[in-house]
Amino acid sequence: MAEILLEADHVGLAYHELDGETLAVEDISFAVEKGEFLSIVGPSGCGKTSILSMIDGLMQPSRGRINLYGKSKPGYMLQRDHLLDWRTVEGNILLGLEVQGNLNEESRGYALELLKTYGLGEFAGKYPSQLSGGMRQKVALIRTLATRPELLLLDEPFSALDFQTRLMLCDEMHDILKREGKTVILVTHDISEAISMGDRVLVFSARPTGVKAEHIIDLSGKSPLERRNAANFKDYFNAIWGELDHDEAK
Repeated sequence: MAEILLEADHVGLAYHELDGETLAVEDISFAVEKGEFLSIVGPSGCGKTSILSMIDGLMQPSRGRINLYGKSKPGYMLQRDHLLDWRTVEGNILLGLEVQGNLNEESRGYALELLKTYGLGEFAGKYPSQLSGGMRQKVALIRTLATRPELLLLDEPFSALDFQTRLMLCDEMHDILKREGKTVILVTHDISEAISMGDRVLVFSARPTGVKAEHIIDLSGKSPLERRNAANFKDYFNAIWGELDHDEAK
């Protein structure tokens, strides 16, 4: 039986304002297995990022529960890389360890080994301004991996990149995450990205948010780029496109 790493149990979120209560997330339930890559799509403003924030503990559900069964805090990677311009690549990848109070000789060695393994070892002494957009995102990913989270939360990590760089980085990051054996939740507006990277795709409805549909992805090919060329890729795309609340996304 597969090991469950995360469980959202009838989670709801309401914002309290002077003129009353706004229900943002109505009733969300799902589970994520260890080693799974889960993609989440939905219209703009439907609460996808709010779900990640609740999983990370940055926000608390108004009702329901989020159960994390791992031993480590999730790693959270945002749309922007948030690299510190005055710190070198090495300094940036060690930042999370410093903040957690876990920087020592062993953890530093592990972080630098990640940098070498994934092709950025020679850039350890460079500054963010000397890197391309794709390289900056890889540095941000390695900074997150350096803290050894079991679960990674990815919030639109490729959206600021040009299309060609996005395709290449999707392949690279998917390979890195699979090789490191990570469990991943990816939030994205890009249906093709969600399908090509995910083992499963959840489609969220417009506010108040709920799970509208779920798709188990079965495509030939190991990499996201290969999976985009699978014969049944378009079938998944058309199905998810038809389930999205397009009028609410405008």
